[in-house]
Amino acid sequence: MEDAEMLADVKAYDAAKARLEDGEDELIPLEITERGLRGEAALRIWREYRKLTQERLAKKSKVSRALIAAIETKRKTGSVSTWKKLGAALDVGWEQLA
Repeated sequence: MEDAEMLADVKAYDAAKARLEDGEDELIPLEITERGLRGEAALRIWREYRKLTQERLAKKSKVSRALIAAIETKRKTGSVSTWKKLGAALDVGWEQLA
């Protein structure tokens, strides 16, 4: 039984490693996690991590720069549709941003 569990763990590890190498998955850097734990807006964290200005993200996502700024300062929450556009533009699941 232990050997079967070990084999399953090795297969899962190999599959995860292959997804990372193929660019299908991405590790979340510690910096992002720490900033999120300090209460910073996830949208700002990911935008800065991807090295995008609010203006560039607005063009890429087709979401207004004013709305992006309002979301980052937590004055507005944004709709699911908005979050999906922003997530696609940042190559991040929208759930990680909202």
